[in-house]
Parts: sequence; C-alpha cells; structure tokens
Amino acid sequence: MLARWEPISLQGRSLDVATEMMRLTLSVVTRTLFSAGLSSDETQVVSQALPFLLRETDRRIASLTSLRESLPLPVNRKYAHELERLDRIVYRLIEQRRRSPQEESDLLGMLMSAVDEGSVSGMDDQQLRDEVMTLFLAGHETTANNLAWTFYLLSSNPAVRQALEAELEKVLAARPPALEDVSRLVYTRQVLDESLRLYPPAWAFGRQPIQDDQIGGYHIPAGTQVIISPYVVHRHPEFWENPEGFDPERFNPEVAQGRPHYSFIPFGGGPRLCIGRDFALMESTMALARISQRYRLDLVPGFEVQPETAITLRPKTGLRMTLSAR
Repeated sequence: MLARWEPISLQGRSLDVATEMMRLTLSVVTRTLFSAGLSSDETQVVSQALPFLLRETDRRIASLTSLRESLPLPVNRKYAHELERLDRIVYRLIEQRRRSPQEESDLLGMLMSAVDEGSVSGMDDQQLRDEVMTLFLAGHETTANNLAWTFYLLSSNPAVRQALEAELEKVLAARPPALEDVSRLVYTRQVLDESLRLYPPAWAFGRQPIQDDQIGGYHIPAGTQVIISPYVVHRHPEFWENPEGFDPERFNPEVAQGRPHYSFIPFGGGPRLCIGRDFALMESTMALARISQRYRLDLVPGFEVQPETAITLRPKTGLRMTLSAR
C-alpha cells in the first residue's frame, strides 16, 4: 500500500484514506484469521457492498415492524443481492479450506475443528458462514474507521502529529515496527485511544438484563433492550475536561488516574468486552506507526467531513487527503 501511494504523493494527488484503510484491514483480517487472501475483485465487492448493508441493517434494527422487509422493494432486492455477493466470498474461503486443510492454527481452522460437548459433529457450512461473516466484517471495518479518524484528527492537530513522529523516530528509527515494539509505542497508543474516545467506531451498542434491575432510579424489566452510547459517554463533561478537544495526554497514566473505569468503553466492558480488542489495538498501533513513518496525511482544504452513524461510525463521504513523503 505504501509503495502504491508513492506516485500519488509525487504527483500531489489526493486519495480517500477511509477506503484505503478498509482495503488494508480487510487484507490483514483475511490473511491473519483465515490464512487466505482476497482478489482485487473481491476486495472491491466488499468495499462497495458494506456501506449500503450497514446503513440498511441499522435501519432494520431501528424499525418498529419487519413488514417492509417482506415486500419486493428495490432496497430489499439490493440488500439481498449485496448480501449474496458477500456470501459467495465467505463460502469460497470455507470451500477452499475444506478442499485443502492447512496445518495453521488460524481462526477458521479452530472453528472447523470445534465440536459441541457430547457431539462428534462440527459446524456445517451455514454455521461456519455465520461465524466467519461476523469476524470477517467486524474484524476489519471498525479498525479501519479508527485509523481513518486518527489520520483526520492528526491532520488538524500538527503538534500532536509532531509528538507522534518524535516517538517513532526515538523507538524505531527507520526500521518497520515489530510486535515487541507495540508496548514501547506509548504515545502512539495514546493517540489511538484519544481517537477512539472522540470517534468510537462502535458508537452505540445494546445490552439486555437477564433479571429486573434498577438503574439510576429507573426500573429496567428483564429482557429490555438497553442502549449504551460510547460516543455520548466519551464526550461527557462530568468525566472529561475539554471533552471536544483532541488531547492524547489525557491517556497518560498519571493524568488518567482516578477516572471512572467505564468512562472509556470503545470496546464495551465487563465479561462481554469485545473479543477482538487486543488484536485491533495491536494492528492499529503497527499500522499507524508504519504509515506515519513514511507519510504525513493532510485533509484536502475545504473537504467536508461528516460522521455517519450506521452500525459503525464512519466518515459519510470518505476522507480525501493528500500525502507528503517524510
């Protein structure tokens, strides 16, 4: 990707960083979780289908009735078509592995070897598809959004970007980041955390109490859908000083000391914490470090950035940025 960006940088052209991050994290998730790669056509299918599917799924979740989904409307036909295109990719990954079992203990291999307690049968293709689709989409889309929002914030905060570059030069010099560097890139992680605070990709999620409960004086019946919004919590002035500002230093351990634990919940919290948190943070730290070693990304002057609240929080019209080689 960085090599492909070089002529774009030299010619002074811009690119959509949101789309670029989607392609990057999609490649990462398919290679690391499924020991496979996607063709350029398949990558294009995912990048085209996903925005529409997320918006329409979000609308369906919020709808009071499912009657509209049963009608032969153009939007329903498009929804079925785009979902079928994604299914073909996922079933292709499953079929490829069934034909040529690999020894790698990747996630797909673990799923295929899993059996229910007291049973000798594993998952059929439909069950595998359901698990793989969740990990396939959730494993790249949220991380891509986090990286895109981070570059947007760095573009408008040059002092923070300069401090990030200083850490990269101190810790890495000119070499690419390795796994053991992740824990040493302290300020880099603070930058990502502050981006997750302001623009959490999972901007809202639900929880259901299994028993009647009392929260803040309100009676919550068992089975009620309770919506929690990290976006709102992360900008609440009771927990955050200058809540709308971009300040990675607020995640310095000394500064953060005493802050309520659940005031920062980009991955949820408690026993249902996002299972992909550590993978996502490792991936985004290494990606941010490597990209920032090679380029500075600046928002195209006058380009309007508007958050879109579908299932995830993404830049509605992308993120047009120019590249400056470092």
